[in-house]
Amino acid sequence: MATKTLLTADDLARMPDDASVQLELDEGELITMPPAGEEHGYMGMDLGSRLAHFVKRHKLGRVYGADTGFRLNDRTVFAPDVAFVRKERVEALRSTSFANGAPDLAVEIFSPSDGIRQTTRKVKQYLALGCHTVWVVYPKSEKVVVFEASGAERTLHAGDLLEAPELLPGFSVKVAELFA
Repeated sequence: MATKTLLTADDLARMPDDASVQLELDEGELITMPPAGEEHGYMGMDLGSRLAHFVKRHKLGRVYGADTGFRLNDRTVFAPDVAFVRKERVEALRSTSFANGAPDLAVEIFSPSDGIRQTTRKVKQYLALGCHTVWVVYPKSEKVVVFEASGAERTLHAGDLLEAPELLPGFSVKVAELFA
């Protein structure tokens, strides 16, 4: 019987950098993903730049891009498409390797290679391991599903405002603008 070799976050950190794939670690299992597609990359950068501008102007913390790994525990490292960490938590997460903990806000942009089951599992892991809010952006159906650690979940459509008042007081963007 074959046994699966499980890795740690330290094992992942020691792997050579290969820009042709993105690597994550899900409970010790290495997950490889192709680079983001054009629409996915554009949406991540657009939403990330909106957040980064707002966060910097209001001195709320830091916004991170898709190449930043967050060590949720010793066997789970995820790299959300966009992440936000509140100012008071930045120093605690700083590391010479992956950020040492979950972001306060993780944004995942659903792509054709993602499965609903895999995305749902990832959202649950983010929330269980310290993330406050997760936004899952669905480009094809032009909606955003917001998940909160409190258990609240809501689906936003074109006319709705995307916001996270507890984390980003005053920030909002119409969902339709994300898909324009």
